[in-house]
Amino acid sequence: MIRAEEVQSNLEPAFPSFVKSLVRSHVASCFWMGLPGTFCRAHLPSVDTTVTLQDECGKEFKMKYIAYKTGLSAGWRQFCVAHQLFEGDALVFQLTGSCTLKVYIIRANDLTEVDGALCLLNLDAQIKQNVADSAEMKTAACKSSKRKRPRSLPQAVVQKKNKKSGQLRLSVPQAGQPAEQSENDSEEVGSEVLEGFKLSLPAVHFKDIKSFEDFNILVDGLVLDSELSEDIRNKYYKLCCNQNAFLHDNLIKGVNFKLIAGIISETVNIADAMRACTLTTSRDKFATWDKALKASELFGMNVGFLRARLSRLLSLAFDSEGATKTRRYLEARFERVLTEDEIKSLEAKLVELKEAYERYGANVERLKSKAEGYDLKFQEQVLAPW
Repeated sequence: MIRAEEVQSNLEPAFPSFVKSLVRSHVASCFWMGLPGTFCRAHLPSVDTTVTLQDECGKEFKMKYIAYKTGLSAGWRQFCVAHQLFEGDALVFQLTGSCTLKVYIIRANDLTEVDGALCLLNLDAQIKQNVADSAEMKTAACKSSKRKRPRSLPQAVVQKKNKKSGQLRLSVPQAGQPAEQSENDSEEVGSEVLEGFKLSLPAVHFKDIKSFEDFNILVDGLVLDSELSEDIRNKYYKLCCNQNAFLHDNLIKGVNFKLIAGIISETVNIADAMRACTLTTSRDKFATWDKALKASELFGMNVGFLRARLSRLLSLAFDSEGATKTRRYLEARFERVLTEDEIKSLEAKLVELKEAYERYGANVERLKSKAEGYDLKFQEQVLAPW
């Protein structure tokens, strides 16, 4: 972070910038990059849009910017993989256009690259005077950034290595100790929680949650909010409020985060379906809901209260005397509706038959005299002398 801030100090102040230290959620699992809220509100659109990240070589990467979470989602993983980013690396973001950010990479276990980046920035003024030198420096930077780098070392090893070499190092603050943080770290705590990063912080108790704005779905130190829609999270928050506890508190450790998000989403959907069920809901529906809830319960999800309610509803709908009478009433009412429809159909048919009868009667009266006259003529010929 010290070297990253040194890089930032060499940037053109006319273009806003900020520093980010990469944590696990940035470069693994959910691949979510949260940006400082104050920076986003001041310089980025207030609606979801596409943002362009440009590396030191000028290569551009398009990705989805989610405005209400002030973070980068789809496309960020491609950027991480392309640049072999690891936990502990630091990035300097500089706004160079309305939705374009230039990114400078400072690697935790390869400080020679940082020196190269600083040299590149210090030569920025000379580049404006010497176009030839500019092209040469850009080529050198591209070759440097493309070389293969080793796997990221543990933070303790990096610190030990830095100490031996006499290089500057940044101590990791221990829980309960004051830590010197960059401005964007101190201002974006709320945004960082949403992006799913992991910190050694005291466990959050549900009784400390005062509103939906304070509610985050935290599992094994990672926040899963980005995996669920706001509507699902809102409904899940209400279910937790009903039990005055996080329903996912006792989930089995190590369960895939996508699976956990699916379990939470299915729990909310089943709760909605139970609210909408009626006495005409089939027994199979109730059985399907109970199987899904039982499976969630095996993973450690607190859905016992939903299964208990489902059991009561099933009993009321199918096993009680009142349920039997109510079903007979509903069946009789349904049959009566069918009978009424049949009567209406027959009445409509009767009207048609009456209209046909009247038409035929009119035709009979109109043709009767002609038929009788023709019959007389025929009989005259029949009875005429030979």
